[in-house]
Amino acid sequence: MKRTNRISSALTAMLLLAASLTACGDTAETPVETDGGTAADTAAVTEAVTEAAVVYEPDNLPEDLDFGGVTTHIFGWDGSGNDEFYVEEQNGDIVNDALFARNRTVEERLNLELTFTLAPGAYNDRSAWVKLVTQATMAGDGSNDIVAGYSMSGATLANNRLIVDLMDLDYINFEKPWWPESLIKEATCGDKLYFCSGDISTNMIYMLYATYFNKTMAQNFDIEIDSLYQMVRDGSWTLDKLIELSEGIYIDLNGDGQKNVEDQYGYTTHSVWSDAFFFASGLRTTSVGADGLPVLSEEFGGEKTQTLLQKLLDVFYTKNDMYFGVDNNQLIRDQFLQNRALFLTTEIYFATNHLRDSDVEYGILPMPKYDEAQDGYYTVSSFPYTLYGIPVDAKDPAMSAAILECMASESYRTVSPALFEVALKVKYAGDNDASEMYDIIRGSNVFDIGRIFNDSVNGKTYSLFRSCLMDNKAAWISTYEKNYKSLNKQFEKVIANLIEEQ
Repeated sequence: MKRTNRISSALTAMLLLAASLTACGDTAETPVETDGGTAADTAAVTEAVTEAAVVYEPDNLPEDLDFGGVTTHIFGWDGSGNDEFYVEEQNGDIVNDALFARNRTVEERLNLELTFTLAPGAYNDRSAWVKLVTQATMAGDGSNDIVAGYSMSGATLANNRLIVDLMDLDYINFEKPWWPESLIKEATCGDKLYFCSGDISTNMIYMLYATYFNKTMAQNFDIEIDSLYQMVRDGSWTLDKLIELSEGIYIDLNGDGQKNVEDQYGYTTHSVWSDAFFFASGLRTTSVGADGLPVLSEEFGGEKTQTLLQKLLDVFYTKNDMYFGVDNNQLIRDQFLQNRALFLTTEIYFATNHLRDSDVEYGILPMPKYDEAQDGYYTVSSFPYTLYGIPVDAKDPAMSAAILECMASESYRTVSPALFEVALKVKYAGDNDASEMYDIIRGSNVFDIGRIFNDSVNGKTYSLFRSCLMDNKAAWISTYEKNYKSLNKQFEKVIANLIEEQ
């Protein structure tokens, strides 16, 4: 029998009264809501999982691996609104039941009991969550076998040397498909890797950025829906094409003579989601230096970034076709839900948590390329996905590693098919072409070590570009140069921490 505890915000505050570390905060990420499914959903996921068990790759964990019924503990974060760690019971919801089955299978395969504690740990609570992990780890009593934090928090634990090098442990095979090659490659410094994620984190799929379009509006403005999908296939779905298709759609619906959130637009997004344009354009904050270690990328502060910024500023601020919101992001979603925006950039969970209860006929596309010469489509996950690590005081790091490998591999064969193949590509897909688009989006996910460790560099690997957009500030290169010295110093310190022997 699995157990879970949720630490309330009030209790968290009480637990932190004795802490001597300093908290910091910033803009909130909006939580999302979930609900249940149907018996038909359960049948669909059962079929998908059965097929996946045959087709999908198995792990290499020993069949006789037995931890003697020991009770283990995972300390996770609460606040995404999407189930990832634990569910109380089967309820007919396709993802819920897949998670339930995963945890039971892990317990049976390894002969142990999984217990979970979740504390508030989303954007505004991440510092408090890190303090709780720090307190527990410094106590040295091995109370946590695994820690699972909001992406920024997981990276902070690594930088603070509170989690172990996973490369030193048995059982985890990072060549397996449930560990994304792009993340493992990007997060490994020298020969060290302190955290992992992939199929084990449902939020990594939920938080992928994509571009939605309103089918009804497209037809009203003589845009062929099939042509949108074909542009993606042909490699001609670019930022310039998005701008072109957004023209001529603006209407001042409230008649106040001002461009605001209540009007109709060809395209809309929020400042938080605008990071997607940077990575979709093939840009990265870091690259590999001569010594094989990450360094700040020249293109981060270069002409291509300047050109991208200027193009976005032109359409967001000098024209009426495209809207860039900086306030409540639900108002931006409402534009699309109320048929006042042809295109919208936001996360995948918009389909599962918002569109499924709406009357909007929609399609989905990957983020547009910088230009047709770009070799493919790219996207990133928004920050609320989970990085998993093993505390330095874990009572049996090898056992913790086995749990991670087992949870990830079982998620790959059961949870991900339920979420992606059934929930997204079937239940919530607006049309058959959407399934193909979802595959492209998921396959285009990239990671960036500068973005992963942004909390350790004062957030400047993601906030610099976003802030220029928010402030309508075109002088990118001078802005970057002004911040380069301090940013580079902080980033070099992070890398030094990661490669230093513990």
